[in-house]
Amino acid sequence: MTRRNQIARFVSVLVLGLLIAPPKLAVTRVHAPITPPYKITAVKAMLFYDGSATFSRDVLAKLEFTFWNTIIGEGDAEAPSNSTLILVEVTGNPSSNEAPPARKVELTAMASRKLLLKRTIDIGLFGDSDKFYAAFWLYETGCEPVTLSARIVGQVQASSVTRKILFECGE
Repeated sequence: MTRRNQIARFVSVLVLGLLIAPPKLAVTRVHAPITPPYKITAVKAMLFYDGSATFSRDVLAKLEFTFWNTIIGEGDAEAPSNSTLILVEVTGNPSSNEAPPARKVELTAMASRKLLLKRTIDIGLFGDSDKFYAAFWLYETGCEPVTLSARIVGQVQASSVTRKILFECGE
């Protein structure tokens, strides 16, 4: 057998062996661990008191909070308020082996049919308690009910929360 025939036979046996090799010998890809989904665990709202540059407690925590004439400090407001700070609490366990995911918190605030705010904020570094807080500022609040819709974008599993601040005004 000539050298050329030997090489041809070797190559054909090698190719045939690769074609019928068991699947266990196939190359498998190793994937980096996937970070579990983040979750919105709270939406908080604090009235901003214009005259003292202070904030109320979380007005969404107390279901019986009276929002009547908040703009002049009536109801359960401790002072006049025309704006509201919204905090969206995100809980997660980011993986140190994964590049920061492109996840964001989106908040939409509607008063009647008027869009007060639609804003998206990058989810940054988590604190020691695996929490991140996204802050949103709402102007001209106090007389119309406000519907807040918060959601996480950039991940497969949905996480969203809707809350309502029942502002009212009258004589």
